Amino acid sequence: MIEWRQRGAKVRPPARVTGSGGFTLLEVMVALVVATIGLLGTVAVQQTIFNATSNAGDAAIMTRLATRAMEEYDAKIVTAGPPVLDQLAAATTAGWTLLGYQNPLGATVATATVDFRFKREVQVVNLGPAQPYNISVQITYALDTGAPKVVRLDSQRWKTW
Repeated sequence: MIEWRQRGAKVRPPARVTGSGGFTLLEVMVALVVATIGLLGTVAVQQTIFNATSNAGDAAIMTRLATRAMEEYDAKIVTAGPPVLDQLAAATTAGWTLLGYQNPLGATVATATVDFRFKREVQVVNLGPAQPYNISVQITYALDTGAPKVVRLDSQRWKTW
């Protein structure tokens, strides 16, 4: 080194080591917080998707049960005869009538349980001698976390006389 100084060169101080060799603890912690927030958002979206899928499945079941109930009333005979046959006259109700609670397969019981959670109500109104029957079927499913969901089908059945 002595020879180097003798030639007139400037002496440089030893290079200082800067912090460019890695990450600081603060940078790592901020990165972890940002990653955690992103993961929590992903989990929340996934939970929303699961709930929407479950609700869509229940809505499909309710629609199928309401359609099946409406088909039962469409199968009843109303004819001028002879003899006059009016099977809907016996089914006429003053208002909504609870017919029971159904499971997804359509079996009916009198009280609601975990399996039998779809409430089936029917209203059949005779509007008069020359008027049709109004038939309404309503299936209600009370969700655990919100307002009940309702599927309602309405139909008119004309008499043939």
